[in-house]
Amino acid sequence: MAEIRFEKVSKKFGTKTIIKDLDLTIEDGSFTVMIGPSGCGKTTLLRMIAGIGPQTSGKIYLDGKDISDIPPAKRNVAMVFQNYAIYPTMTVRENIEFGLKNNKVPKEERDRLVREVTESVGIDDLLERKPNTLSGGQRQRIALARAMIKKPKVFLMDEPLSNLDAKLRSGMRTELIELHKRLKTTFVYVTHDQIEAMSMASHIILMNDGEIIQSDSPRDIYNNPKNLFTAQFIGSPQMNVLKAAGNEISFCFRPEKVHMSIEASNLFYCRKGEIVTKEMLGSETLYQIRFEGQSVMVKSLDDNFQEGPIYISVDKQDILLFDIDDKIIPPHSTQHEQWLNIIGGVTYA
Repeated sequence: MAEIRFEKVSKKFGTKTIIKDLDLTIEDGSFTVMIGPSGCGKTTLLRMIAGIGPQTSGKIYLDGKDISDIPPAKRNVAMVFQNYAIYPTMTVRENIEFGLKNNKVPKEERDRLVREVTESVGIDDLLERKPNTLSGGQRQRIALARAMIKKPKVFLMDEPLSNLDAKLRSGMRTELIELHKRLKTTFVYVTHDQIEAMSMASHIILMNDGEIIQSDSPRDIYNNPKNLFTAQFIGSPQMNVLKAAGNEISFCFRPEKVHMSIEASNLFYCRKGEIVTKEMLGSETLYQIRFEGQSVMVKSLDDNFQEGPIYISVDKQDILLFDIDDKIIPPHSTQHEQWLNIIGGVTYA
């Protein structure tokens, strides 16, 4: 079991409070991804688990054991950093077995473990090479192998793919997913990249200003945001947000939920607008539509629409409403239906 639990944890830097009275449970065996804007506290949480940036107050538990005051080396966690943190003067083998040597592990056992982990991440043919002769992806695998050889209860990863190009990032995402399935160990992963979060996580923790805004599965955090911050932060391009009822209500829908047509439709919400920009994204096309002094983004599989007049429409079930405090008005509730009847249901020719 490798459950991690924060109990009333706070973190200060000088007089500035970054995290305040936070309660959080990270489930055993999960691939938990922490995401949020820069400075939101996600890396601070990761460092507190590792023990390299201890909490100011509160308790942190691993397997039900209080590790708040246990030194980093004795916490049975392994951390993979953004910059790999590998020794340039050592060979791949020396980098990976460094910790084992320090712990006086016999050479025969070291050789067996090095062979096991390097085969697992596909660098067993690079053992005598120096890091500066290797690609970014290969160096990242060294960092992973060095973490794996400790057989930790928890893997901590701080934006480990951010220095790789797009193609390598995509490949490494797949490899990390497969690695997690194989090891069945708790992964805690920090990123600012939504694609990484949505594609890799079994659970996402969205943070802002040191607080947890929403903690959910990727599916639920995307389809069922509990507040406007989540709705706008998760998704690319972000959710369309229109103000209604004297700015009392936020009327929202995803770009991929918008239908485009040259004639008015009979869907619940239909407006006549004008295409002002068109961006080809390969299999999809992104349109910017302006109407009634407002602008929305539409993601479509159809790239045949040209700049000029167009109708956009949204089905009733694809509309989310948020109140004046940016909290979700529960879909299908009486309040939700009442506001929809006030706001929508009109077609402008």
